[in-house]
Amino acid sequence: MNCVPISLGDRSYEMQIGSGILKEMLGDITDRAMFVVDDKVMPLLGDKITVGSGQGLLTMFASEMNKTMPSVEKIWDAMLDAGLDRSSSLVAIGGGIVGDVGGFAAATYMRGVPLIQVPTTLLAMVDASIGGKTGVNTKRSRNDGTAILGKNLAGAFWQPKKVIADVQMLQSLDTRQLRCGLAECVKHAMLGNAELLTFIETNASAILACDLEVLERLVFQSASIKAKVVSRDEREGGERALLNLGHTFAHAMEPMPELGLLHGEAVSIGLVAAASCSEALGMVSDGFVDRIRALLAKLGLPIRMQAELPALDFISMMQFDKKNQDGQMRLVLPEGECGATISSNVDLATITLALRSVGAS
Repeated sequence: MNCVPISLGDRSYEMQIGSGILKEMLGDITDRAMFVVDDKVMPLLGDKITVGSGQGLLTMFASEMNKTMPSVEKIWDAMLDAGLDRSSSLVAIGGGIVGDVGGFAAATYMRGVPLIQVPTTLLAMVDASIGGKTGVNTKRSRNDGTAILGKNLAGAFWQPKKVIADVQMLQSLDTRQLRCGLAECVKHAMLGNAELLTFIETNASAILACDLEVLERLVFQSASIKAKVVSRDEREGGERALLNLGHTFAHAMEPMPELGLLHGEAVSIGLVAAASCSEALGMVSDGFVDRIRALLAKLGLPIRMQAELPALDFISMMQFDKKNQDGQMRLVLPEGECGATISSNVDLATITLALRSVGAS
């Protein structure tokens, strides 16, 4: 088993990564607790989860449409019905959606209860479960007046007391879900981690075949990158914003029903758009964008939208991004061979060009 430390003073914790560790780890949870479980994961847990006296269980249908305040209220109500108080824990078992909603419920129930994250998807293991970001989507309107969800526009920073990642659970994922997590791994590699980029390129076939040894190394390396950044910048006051590479574009694409994109798929296209932006600005070397496109395509991830929508629709959504300051759009863009920077002076013509490079009209 590997352990990744997240060093945050009195809020420090460890991420425990291994194969076949879930039953023992969940069995150690004997305190009063509410288990919030992805309903697709529940049948896979078998005897790994036992709800004891003073504990409760709530299953959740994990979708972006369900990642809203009513789902948080259901968790609050279930905890109240179970008689749980401020000393009780909330255990979130599932992908990033369950982790985000369960985490926000933990952050706000009786002004905060201990949280244990048990990610069961690759995306959640390498990204969503680490760092304490929680959140739900809120309603927004598009230029044509139709309703759309604004991604993670309400939330809180609430660090878990531990994270348990059992890579055996990844063997139960369908290929599409597994690939979604790989987009976040590529993002971490693009943040100055050339060794990880080469590891993914070299081991792409073994990763997609769910080789447990390779997956454990991948999760450990990728999670370690995020953990180090979070340890230096817990509340995204500076360096941590770089972890949003590609996400300003992705969060504008993901809610568009015409595109039918999962989060990791939107991130993949967003990484290409961000790299294209950098190319237009002369921030990356010749061939960098092609290398990123080739790797993402090798992993089976989309590098272009399949439906043409106006670039202005995406730009309107991007203006609500949480990184923006004083009305200025701030983009995280690749820089150099393997690095990134935050830029607030990218003109709309360049952003439009980047969006058109991934299929916008």
